[in-house]
Amino acid sequence: MSYDVYADFKASTEEDVHRLVADAGVDIASRIRLLAGIAAQGSKDYAVSGDKKKGGGYKQLVHAGASGAAPYAKELLQEQLTRLNKLGLLKPSLGFASLPLGSWFLQFGFTLAKPWLSKDDDPFYVADSVNPVRKDKVFKVPVMAASSWKGLVRWTTMLVHLVKKRDDLTVEEFAGRRLDHTLLFGDEKGEGPGDAKEFAGFLDTLKAGAKNLYRQKSRERLKLSTDADMPHYRGRLNFYPTFFDAIDLEVINPHSRKTRAGTQPIYLECVPRGAKGTFSILYVPFDLIGEEPARIHRKAKADLLLVAESISAMMRTYGFSAKRTSGFGAAEDRIENGRFCTCANDWPAARLSTLLQEANGVQF
Repeated sequence: MSYDVYADFKASTEEDVHRLVADAGVDIASRIRLLAGIAAQGSKDYAVSGDKKKGGGYKQLVHAGASGAAPYAKELLQEQLTRLNKLGLLKPSLGFASLPLGSWFLQFGFTLAKPWLSKDDDPFYVADSVNPVRKDKVFKVPVMAASSWKGLVRWTTMLVHLVKKRDDLTVEEFAGRRLDHTLLFGDEKGEGPGDAKEFAGFLDTLKAGAKNLYRQKSRERLKLSTDADMPHYRGRLNFYPTFFDAIDLEVINPHSRKTRAGTQPIYLECVPRGAKGTFSILYVPFDLIGEEPARIHRKAKADLLLVAESISAMMRTYGFSAKRTSGFGAAEDRIENGRFCTCANDWPAARLSTLLQEANGVQF
């Protein structure tokens, strides 16, 4: 024994693919990585999809097929999700005793109405024709990162409250709303010395005359000099990752324009329709500490309503997945164990379509 898993399981033939796929002594995540070595030796297509009639290969481990859950889900995901739950990572919980006045917490379980796609940063996978879904590096469970939730909720908030309403807003109102979003999510991407780029640069072009007023308001709110650079700033919202309980494959088969025949199937790992996850978000108004309680409560309630509307729109209308403009990554309307929590009490949340109305009943 060489104490190197890739050396001990070195293989190159179709028979080696079948032997490795059936080896219950090796966990499925490791079997998939080992198939990459076989694919590199020449049996690339067979390592990915196996035999057309008999099956096998990577596809057999990840694709659910007609038999129900995929082996990856049955053998790996259920065990790791149980472990995540015991560690308190699957459904975060917290107490409000040590949180500032005006803090709130929103959590709900949701079910995918459409498959969810993403892109993992694993450089060593079965083959280039397989796009791996993003997974937690330790538990190998499909995961939506907290940073991804933050970016998508911010994008939806910008779209709903700035882009679509820019013609109805005055310059003062537009700059004020943009500042509110910055206080919620933190400084804008692309903001820095010189000309703004990316997200910040786009917002600069939305409303004539609002660009300089927004920066003036930001410096005043953060107590900076009028010529200071825009700072890096942490927002009031804190997001948590979402772990999914299923995995499957979508297949794209590009066709030749000349022969009209399929060329090389592209396998897209996905979290399939019907899979479940938990969305969690914590609001901490740390920058309002010391102000009048009534003002803090008014601002916390206004922020809650804004965020609830954005989350509902993101989950149901705009999507939260790669290729979301093609219909991927949307949730069913009904949610499970939904709740708004404040230091005063807990309030239930039952549907995404009524999330804004339910948030309106929350008290501080």
